[in-house]
Parts: sequence; C-alpha cells; structure tokens
Amino acid sequence: MNFLKSSAGLVIVGVIGLLHLSCEQYDYVSPYPGILEIRLHAANARSAGLLRFDSGNSFVMTLRSLDVVEHPPVKLPVYSDLSAIRRNQDGDFFNCLDPLARDSSFILGSVYSPPTTYTLLQFTVEVSPFVIVKDVFSGVPNIIEVHQDFTTEAFRQLPATGQLPLSIPVETDRRTVVTVTFDLDSSLVRRTEWFQYRPYFYVSSVKVY
Repeated sequence: MNFLKSSAGLVIVGVIGLLHLSCEQYDYVSPYPGILEIRLHAANARSAGLLRFDSGNSFVMTLRSLDVVEHPPVKLPVYSDLSAIRRNQDGDFFNCLDPLARDSSFILGSVYSPPTTYTLLQFTVEVSPFVIVKDVFSGVPNIIEVHQDFTTEAFRQLPATGQLPLSIPVETDRRTVVTVTFDLDSSLVRRTEWFQYRPYFYVSSVKVY
C-alpha cells in the first residue's frame, strides 16, 4: 500500500512538473488588435462652378463591399463600423457632393485587425445615373445624366495600375486611418449635356495614431 501511495505521488509530481515546463516553453499571448478605419474624400477642383460641394447637391456612391488584403487571397472584410457583422443588403450610400465628402468625414468602414501590414484595398462601388445640382441663383435643382459604358466595372482595387505600391500598417492598440480619394474631376468627364463616368480612385493618405 505504501508503495502504491509513493508511486501515485511521483506521478502527480511528474505531471505538475511537465505542465509547468510546458507553460514555460510554450507560453503564448495573442497580440492585441489595432483599429483600421477607411475614410472617403471627394476631390473636385470644379467645386466653385457646376459641381459645388453643397448638402443640397447630390452624386451618390453606393458601397457594396470593402476588403483589405494582406497576402492574396488572405483578406479582411471591413464593415460600416466596429460592431457590424455584415454590409447593408442594399449597400451603404455616400453623397460625394456633400461637404462631408470634401472634408473626409465619411467613414466607409472600420474593423479590429491583428497587427500586420496590408498591401491591397478592394471594394465594389456603384454610382447614381445622374447628378443633381441646384441653380446658384434660383435654387432650382438641375438633373444631369451620368453615362456609363458596358466596360465600366464596379469592382475596384487599389493601388490601381500605374499607382505606387500600398502599405497599410496596423499596430497593437493604435488606429490606422486610410483615406480613399474619389477624384470627381477625372471620374466625371463633362459632355454637352451629360457626364461620362470614368471612375478614378486612389489612396491619398495612411496615418497611424
């Protein structure tokens, strides 16, 4: 009986020792996430003319999806805010002639992310088939058609061809803010009575706070 007790005691001590050794050798702490926030900026040098930034004017962009890519095909979906689990079924709408777009105040999405560096930004957008602008004197709204040909794709990837490589770092307990600029001067080509839509987006800034 004493022999059995001694053997059992040795086994217990051995197991505790192995557990202690295991903890010392393989101790792992998951890194705390950072926050990735993506904002929209609308650039428009013609803002003093026909396409003025005004809450009463309208050119609506609908965001269907937004992802950041670390190493293709590894990607992280970015939803409207930190608590969202999916995009709205009809997409999220942004008026690109609102002063909020000019001031980069529209948030396209935000997400918690492990510390890493993303190199691609992918999104799917659609735009309204018309622009609404108020007459500067009468205030009467004018509707101008926006034409898209069959080659216009909703899916966009940044950096686009010809743009510089992209680096989006996310660090523990810090916030990375990426600003995507929608260049209205390049995207809306003025014709006689309508606009030709040729989408042009680029990342204008990446800041870590």
